[in-house]
This record gives sequence, structure tokens and C-alpha cells, in this order.
Amino acid sequence: MKAKLFSRDFSLMLLGQIVSLLGNAMVRFALSLYVLDLTGSAAVFGGVLAASMVPTVLLSPMGGVLADRLPRQRIMYALDFLTALAVWNFALFGQNGSTLPPALLLLTLSAIQACYQPSVLSSLPLLVPQEELTRANALATQVAALSSLLGPVLGGAVYGFWGIGPLCLVSSFCFLCSAVMECFLRIPFTPASAKGGASAPWNDLKEAGSFLSRSGLLPLLGVVAGMNLFLSSLYIVGLPYFVKVTLGLSSQLYSLVEAAMGLGTILGAVLVGILGSRLTFPRSWRYLLLASLSPAAMVPAVAVLSVPLGSWLVLLLSALLGMTCAGIFSILAQTYFQTVTPAPLLGKVGSFVTAAATCAMPLGQGLQGLLLDRFPPYLPPLLTLVACLGLTWQARRILEKKNCIT
Repeated sequence: MKAKLFSRDFSLMLLGQIVSLLGNAMVRFALSLYVLDLTGSAAVFGGVLAASMVPTVLLSPMGGVLADRLPRQRIMYALDFLTALAVWNFALFGQNGSTLPPALLLLTLSAIQACYQPSVLSSLPLLVPQEELTRANALATQVAALSSLLGPVLGGAVYGFWGIGPLCLVSSFCFLCSAVMECFLRIPFTPASAKGGASAPWNDLKEAGSFLSRSGLLPLLGVVAGMNLFLSSLYIVGLPYFVKVTLGLSSQLYSLVEAAMGLGTILGAVLVGILGSRLTFPRSWRYLLLASLSPAAMVPAVAVLSVPLGSWLVLLLSALLGMTCAGIFSILAQTYFQTVTPAPLLGKVGSFVTAAATCAMPLGQGLQGLLLDRFPPYLPPLLTLVACLGLTWQARRILEKKNCIT
């Protein structure tokens, strides 16, 4: 008998994720544009986005500890209620012409997400049969990407026509709806040992680090961190700057570029579902290579500005294809870690991987902002291309040497 994927709780969690992540994508997209509109500076814009990533790096491990020590559904709905309150408060009191309130809200959203996401990711292996885990990860990725696709489109439209306040009220309602749905989730939970007292969280993190060290994949996490340092930071900081400042185009057109990145992630997840076992982790460096080539098209697009809409189209297609390939790699890697990780360590190991993968993003975003303010716009994508090709070569050496999945 074929194992069932769409159980009641898995389906309910996916639905809650659609609503929650849609609200998150809308408000984060609008806040970034709000900061850019207030300042017009790539350095300030990149600095604010970089600072908003710091809580993800610092708090993700603690989110993993919480996910393994507390009922995961309680963590989810409590944090969604808190997010709804924070966004609603900004909508009513945070618009004073200063960059401080939106920066603080971005920091708050990042901190909450760092504690929230480990509970979601570590729940998947507990809600679906192991043979369906790759499909479950692909579906969860599609949900996140669909929200990233619709969020910027809706967020760009609402922000462009009505401003940041109404958009935040809509997003707050999304978080509230998600929290109510998560109250009805039933996720299997076995309480962790209460031994260790105040040192228990630190011991938990040491246990996760020891497991990752034994797995032999810490060097690969370094490669992923490097890709985020260059490629992810170029997407996050460079693309909005290229569209709105270099090309002088509208927020609505940039929202379509942001949506193309979400669509690319969806296409990557669909391809994983179609190709199935023909995609193996040791060969996943090929998708990193294709993603690394996406900045090559950006160089002439931002160097030749005679046809702004043509340059915009090149940026959109580069983002689409780059995120498709990056999405395939991400799903294969996530499934591998979930498969080899013991159930009591799922939250801690998953959050450790997240922190390691994103630790370089604040530095990369700040660096991209400085480069864009001080040098010609074609230089950041050119440097990114060279760096990512080197990292892909290193990933190939690691994966082919380990041959870690059959």
C-alpha cells in the first residue's frame, strides 16, 4: 500500500505556511523598498538588510533547541501571534520618516523567523513517511516559493498604490490567520531530557555540532556560506538597486523580478518532483554551477543602459534561471540532512545548518551595498561570477570525494 503524503496535519501545516509566508514576503519586500525610497542609498539599504540577517545567524541554533524541547505547534502559533502584533504596531505608529522603525521591524521579523523555521523544518520528517520526505520537502519549498512569488507582486501593488501602512495591516491579518490554524496542529513530540540545567542549550548545540562534524559535510556548509556571501547577496541587494536606481524603473517592475525568483524556486521544486531519484546529491554541484553563471548576464544588462526595459528583462530571466538551479540544490541538500539526522536532533541540526549557511549574508549584503555606491554597477555581478565559479569547483571536489548519497 502506497504511503500517504497528505495527512490532515501535513496539509494543515502547509496551508498555514502559505498564509504566514505570504504575509512575511509582502511586509519584508515592502519594508526594503520603503527604506530604499527613504534614503536612495545602496549602502544604507544594504546595511539595513545585512543587519536584519544577524538575528537569523545568532538565533537559529536556539530556535533548533526550542524545536527539540517544546511542542513545535505551540512555537509556531505563539510566534505568528507575536508577528501579527509587531507588524500591526508598525502600521499604526512606525511611519515617521526615519529608517529606524522599519529597520527595527526587519530585525524583529528576522529574529522571530529564526526561532520559527526550525520547528517547521523539523516537523516534516515526523508528519510524512520517510519514502515521501523528498516530495514533502519539494512541496514545502513550493509553498515558500509561491508565497515569495505572490508576496512581492501583491506587496509591490499595495505599497505602490496605498503605501506601507495598509500593506502592514494586510500582512498582520495573514499572520493572525496562520496562528489560528496552527492551534489545531498535532505534531508528534517526545520531550528531551531535562538534564543539564542552564547548560542544557549549550550541550544541545555541541551535540548537533559533533554530529555535523562526524558527517564530514562541514566543508560543504562553508561552500554554501560562500555562495550566500556573493550570489544571494547580489540577488537581495543588487537586483532592487539595479532596477530602481540604475535603470530608474518602478517598484512594480522590481516586484516582478522578485516574483521571478520565487517562480524559479517553484520550478526547481517541480523538477525535483518529476525527476525524483535521477537527481542525486553528489551530482548537485552541477546546479550550483548553473546558478553561478546567472550573474554573467547581469554584467552587460547594467553596463548598457540604452534600453532599460531590455536590461530589466535580462535581470528577470537571470533571477528566474539562477533560482531554479539553486532551488534544486537546496531541496537535495535538505532531504539528505533530514534523512541522516536522528529524530531527537532534527531541530538542532537543521538550525545549525541554517545558521552556517546564512552567517555570511550580512557581510555580503553590506559589501554589495558599498560596491554599488562606489563602483560601476557591472563590477559586483562580475566579482560574484568569479567567486561563485571557484566555490562550485570546490563543491564538486567535496561531493565527488565523499559520494555521500547513493
